[in-house]
Amino acid sequence: MKKKLVTFLLVCIMSLSFAVPVMATEVIQKYEAAEQGIVPFTEQTRMYFRWHNGNLQSRVWSITNGRWMTDWVYV
Repeated sequence: MKKKLVTFLLVCIMSLSFAVPVMATEVIQKYEAAEQGIVPFTEQTRMYFRWHNGNLQSRVWSITNGRWMTDWVYV
């Protein structure tokens, strides 16, 4: 009787130990999601043109940063 009880307890303990790998798969999924989140983005820019003293000039505006990237340059 005592041997059956010990065997039953060991089987219960061993069956509970198999629940641990489920947590490992969650960690792997979180890691894979973090890898997909690292994506290089290109800076978005827009060219502006104007006529100044009879000459055409251009300037680059950074849409991403919201600032001028260059001064007025003759084209």
